[in-house]
Amino acid sequence: ERMVYFTWSEGYRPGGINRRGTLPPYVSDFLTNWEVGWKTSWADNSVIWNGAVFQEDWEDFQFSLLGLNGLTEIKNAAQARIRGLETDLTWAATYNLRLGGGIALYDAELTDNYCGFTDDNGVPVTVCDEPEAPRGTRLPVSAKFKGNVHARYTWDSDMEPFFQAALVHEGQRESDLRIATREILGELPSYTTLDLHADCQFAKDLSLQAKLNNATDKSYETAYGYNQPG
Repeated sequence: ERMVYFTWSEGYRPGGINRRGTLPPYVSDFLTNWEVGWKTSWADNSVIWNGAVFQEDWEDFQFSLLGLNGLTEIKNAAQARIRGLETDLTWAATYNLRLGGGIALYDAELTDNYCGFTDDNGVPVTVCDEPEAPRGTRLPVSAKFKGNVHARYTWDSDMEPFFQAALVHEGQRESDLRIATREILGELPSYTTLDLHADCQFAKDLSLQAKLNNATDKSYETAYGYNQPG
């Protein structure tokens, strides 16, 4: 009914070459993660509460940007750090009704200057007079807050019909790592969407589902240039 755990893990992505031949190749990036979490149940298993706090150290992290003639460029920045908290709660309010929700808090920033160029070995340079993104710059497309709440009601029937509604929110995000570019592009605004789902099981291998994503017809941006229509 109660578990606390600790995780240490490492991973990497291989480097490569850019499509534009005049650009230097990009090197591998490495991520080290430390995480402490918990998985618990309460009140005769009617309440489930899980969560984790973590820190990720990101070395030579790769990021992409839109370059000349619409070609994507991949570059390396030196160092970044991401600290976060993620937690979710589920409550079986009655035999038929289940309620839940979750939140995520993130503090993601550069821990070295991004100067915009590398040395002869492809290692990002961090000492320069006017960095394109100074130490402490918030990482792009990373919200400080995300959250959701949902409710699911199941009727007593052999066909097990249910109806579910979920409200999902993502906070404001920066559009680019480089300070000058983000001032031109602006911020990616926060958004909230409502998703609906109904299901009915007619037989062991036959069910009917109906889903309506973004029921409020909300337009939002997941990244600069990628708009999700209502």
